[in-house]
Amino acid sequence: MQFLITGAGQIGEQLALDLHAEGHEIVVLRRRAEPVRGAEVRSGDAGDRETLRSAARGADAIFHCIHAAYSARAWRRELPERELATMDVAAESGIPVVFPESVYAFGHGAQDLSEGSAIAPASPLGQVRADLLAARAAHPARTASVVASDLVGPTARPASAVILSTVLASAAAGRRARVLGDPDAPHAVTYLRDLTRAMAAAVPLAAASDAVLIAPTPPARSQRTMAADAAAAVGRAPAGVSAIPNAVLAAAAPFLPVVRELFRQRYLWSAPSELRAGRLTTELGITPTPWDDVLAEWASGLRR
Repeated sequence: MQFLITGAGQIGEQLALDLHAEGHEIVVLRRRAEPVRGAEVRSGDAGDRETLRSAARGADAIFHCIHAAYSARAWRRELPERELATMDVAAESGIPVVFPESVYAFGHGAQDLSEGSAIAPASPLGQVRADLLAARAAHPARTASVVASDLVGPTARPASAVILSTVLASAAAGRRARVLGDPDAPHAVTYLRDLTRAMAAAVPLAAASDAVLIAPTPPARSQRTMAADAAAAVGRAPAGVSAIPNAVLAAAAPFLPVVRELFRQRYLWSAPSELRAGRLTTELGITPTPWDDVLAEWASGLRR
């Protein structure tokens, strides 16, 4: 089969690798003409319909993986029009679109998230995600949105993966982890390759009807437990975990956009967060990769 991937960040890059390994033909549309392993790269903007039409010619589905700076203002400026263009071209071509999605649109519902949970954003970032989901549901294109929690995996990038930057990187360096929220609240983490497997499996579900699905995600662990596990995986003694005081985040928020958004999202880290198995697991049998295997891969990558 042939697929178009828009964007080559941590999700798009891993998706291209995995689909290519399965024998599919991959075209990646990205703004920069930098190569992506396993894919033909086209340079261009995913908001340009003619560019999209050309890149999507012959494709069986589109995976829309572009993202923007971690800011509600940037998301509002960058994302809706590009999603609309992609859905317009997909509808014209009669092919489905699959989106990776976060838990943000569900607000406090992310404490125990199941397929069918209500959209109830609790932050500006969450409102943007809720609006995107509503636009997908209203559009004639056939879509699937695959919801994941914080990501770890081979192509995960510290700037985009909170657990990787605050917990795993600190453990690998033998430092005390400075974390958001309650260090002892269980927090779901999704393995990137489980997300990409889920997105590929969602294509026929999107072709049948619009769907909001949950990526296979293992049982939640606390950040304290994850830090100890990560230290053990690299052969270090645990260096401990401390919560970043809300007052520190609040003081920095007016000056640093990323910190401002993290402060607004602190509800996700101050209470348990669990993703329950959905159709991809119960109907298609896609199960999450064991946490120990994820950590072993991460630790092996550090030694290369």
